[in-house]
Amino acid sequence: MRCNIKRLFTLAIGVFAATLVIISFSNNTYEREWKQGPQSNEARIMGHAIPDAPEFPVGQNSLPHQPPPPSLGEKNLSDPFNFIYPSNKITLRKLFDLTKDVDFDLLKKNECRSNTTLSKYWENSQQRYVPEDDNWERFYSNIGSCSVYSDDQMIDNLLHDLNTSPIKHVHIMDGGTQVKFVFTFKNDKQAVFKPMRFGRDYESDPNHFYFSDFERHHAEIATFHLDRVLGFRRAIPTVGRVLNMTTELFEKAEKKLKKTFFFSPAKNFCFVSRCDYYCDTTHAICGLPDMKEGSVQVFLPDESAVPRKHNRSPYRRTYSKKNQVAEWQSSMNYCTEKVKTKKQYAHGRRLLDLVDIHILDYLIGNQDRHHFESFNVFTDLPSYAIHLDHGRAFGRSDIDDDDIILPLRQCCIIRPSTFQTLLNFYGSPKSLTKALHESLSKDPAHPILAYKHYPAMERRLAKVMHYLLECIEQRGVSEVLIPEYNNPDVPNVGQNDDEQSEEHQDKKDEKKTV
Repeated sequence: MRCNIKRLFTLAIGVFAATLVIISFSNNTYEREWKQGPQSNEARIMGHAIPDAPEFPVGQNSLPHQPPPPSLGEKNLSDPFNFIYPSNKITLRKLFDLTKDVDFDLLKKNECRSNTTLSKYWENSQQRYVPEDDNWERFYSNIGSCSVYSDDQMIDNLLHDLNTSPIKHVHIMDGGTQVKFVFTFKNDKQAVFKPMRFGRDYESDPNHFYFSDFERHHAEIATFHLDRVLGFRRAIPTVGRVLNMTTELFEKAEKKLKKTFFFSPAKNFCFVSRCDYYCDTTHAICGLPDMKEGSVQVFLPDESAVPRKHNRSPYRRTYSKKNQVAEWQSSMNYCTEKVKTKKQYAHGRRLLDLVDIHILDYLIGNQDRHHFESFNVFTDLPSYAIHLDHGRAFGRSDIDDDDIILPLRQCCIIRPSTFQTLLNFYGSPKSLTKALHESLSKDPAHPILAYKHYPAMERRLAKVMHYLLECIEQRGVSEVLIPEYNNPDVPNVGQNDDEQSEEHQDKKDEKKTV
């Protein structure tokens, strides 16, 4: 009996000592903070400062250590433009010849005839004052009737705040299919955080459907910059940020999120979170040891204050494993017969907005376009499509999904400003990817894209210009380059009737899908 008591006492002392050691190790890990942010291999290879880059604090201007991506074995990695541009001189000369007499300045004036901001609109229509006490409020008050923003300096200031503002609370974003957090900052303003899952070079599994692919945080950052370079200014401001998972995520997390944190066998701090897909231990998101990069995207103003319309795209894919081909993918007459005849697309800017979205999606390789949103606050002005949800872009650099660009090929119309911008990049020494690279270099998490995506984008731009040449040669410049579309065979209804018609059609389509 005494022998057993001795053994139990010895065992208890051993367990107590082991517990003390584990607690001590955990405390050291929680207290560990890096004085300088870890750098990516691509950043180290480039080895020089970025000119005119915004001033971000130490620890926010570099990437976490990740497994070396495959492209690090490529030659001349320090030169992202070491590839042959697929510009076709014959196509370029024909496009310039066919459009040399077009008065682009006059056409562009008619693309959006009334350009005002939310603050001015409310002040004139409702005598309502919009505060501008911080960069969030300045962004909200300057949301325009033609674009989400127009003041680039204001956006740069907002991006700086998104990257540096202290985080007050971290919540799991409701309704997300994959891991997303809502950051509430010290000023009580909010943003969406998407954590980094893979290195820049991760390629989508060809056996995965577009709707089950992983979301990539850097795709949101890169698409915001591309949208800006193309002059759309309809994407939501997004910036890269490197976080300390202990002090900025775990300690600020809500209870149900905090429960999902753990240490991996490699002693890295990880979390699982809660979502519909990939929120399990197998797909845990880990730091090294507790630093993690992600994208931070500003929240749009609350819909109760600034309402938005959720529009179902007529070029929505089937989202079915069995029936993978939608009607628009099998009929080149789809736009003429099924889209241009719909009241919501028969007049105004909406069809041109749809073409813009698909040109952007084609350049970034985004197949996941089922809805688009538009502000429903400028009641007497036409609404425009907001460029949202690009997390599944930049998945493959070796494939061009030409189905994405079918709205342009089938409808054969394009906004004059979009055409002129694309043509200038296609024929200028400063290519589209050089302009994009220059813009991306100002992000604190630079480099944002693996350089293999640059030739892919130039290749896709060349195809867009080829398809535009086909349209112009078939239909003429005046029918293709238009500031707004009007179908004479469809009665022009008011905006309210337009919205009700679309909403009714959406419900019918949803029933068919079910």
